[in-house]
Amino acid sequence: MDTLLQQIFYVAAAVVFAIACRSFDNRFIQKLGWLSLLAASYLSGYFLTGTHVGGGIFIGAWFMMPWLEIIFRVRKLRFPIKSEIKHRFPPSREIFPELDDLSREAEDAGFTEVGDTGWKWSQTDHFMRLFYHAEQRTQAAIALAQQGDFGFSYVSLTTRTKDGTTFTTTNYPFAATMKHSPKQRLNRYTHAASFEDLLARHEDFVHSQGVGDENLALQDTEFLHAYIERDMSAQIDHNINAGVIEPTGNGEFRYSWRGCIFLYWQVLKDMIRV
Repeated sequence: MDTLLQQIFYVAAAVVFAIACRSFDNRFIQKLGWLSLLAASYLSGYFLTGTHVGGGIFIGAWFMMPWLEIIFRVRKLRFPIKSEIKHRFPPSREIFPELDDLSREAEDAGFTEVGDTGWKWSQTDHFMRLFYHAEQRTQAAIALAQQGDFGFSYVSLTTRTKDGTTFTTTNYPFAATMKHSPKQRLNRYTHAASFEDLLARHEDFVHSQGVGDENLALQDTEFLHAYIERDMSAQIDHNINAGVIEPTGNGEFRYSWRGCIFLYWQVLKDMIRV
């Protein structure tokens, strides 16, 4: 009995330590929390089976759950090949409390609000508030993605060149769910401390690609939503050609088995990165 209680305390201590680490706004401490959670899983398997193999199986379960989610749920989903992006009313403060603060940060950085827009993909509802910085020729989007009771916000900054290439810096918290088209360049900066921090990283990203001010395309603010719609269509066409997704008829597509493997690898990279 004493041994059992001791084992429970070991596992509980590892879990509590993991939760405490994950509450910190420091990615290295958060990584330590993830390792502690894996340690708790290993100890649970080891104590229940009395073997290291059991501990390894419990750790492996963390990496198998995403695959099961992909093949049993995601592959069954259907998405529209052509998405209509149109005017949307902003969510309530209860749903998107940081919208006003982020909007003020964008305006303080010299951006002008253009309007609210959005679209729906299967069970996911996207809202975006668009901004434009005329001098820098850069578009900003403050977004909220909702799926049932789960939702997350992010900010994206996009600069377009005269040859049709787009450069985007975003703090979107998850790996891309599709491949980017040849003219789409993405820079993920998930640990941006503020809008200004993300903007500085975006400027560095664009300059590092050898793009000068003379190469930047002037964007018509009345058609910012149309640019996003065009980018999405280009990405979908590229992924159909790459075999990541496949048309199912009725103007919809689903993930192919190759696409499921791509999604799983993206999830694994995020898990390892975290």
